[in-house]
This record gives sequence, C-alpha cells and structure tokens, in this order.
Amino acid sequence: MEKKPNYKPVYAEKECDVYCSTCNKIIHLQQGDEIPICCGKLMEVID
Repeated sequence: MEKKPNYKPVYAEKECDVYCSTCNKIIHLQQGDEIPICCGKLMEVID
C-alpha cells in the first residue's frame, strides 16, 4: 500500500486557481476550499 505524505490542511485565502506542475492539472477553488494534494504534493496557487 502506498504511503501518503502527511500535510496539514491548507485552505485558499481567496478565490484562486491551483496548479500541479507534475501533471499540469488546474483546479479553480473558492475562498475557504482546501488546497488538494495531486501527484503526491500540495498544488500551487497560481493567481
């Protein structure tokens, strides 16, 4: 079984897009949404 890294939940401070540099996925989040983990790492805020 794959072990997932332990990340503390991180929440979007405002409406924004997040990006995974590994698979190029972009997700739009609303203020207060949890920033997801993709490809084993936390997605990056891009705006």
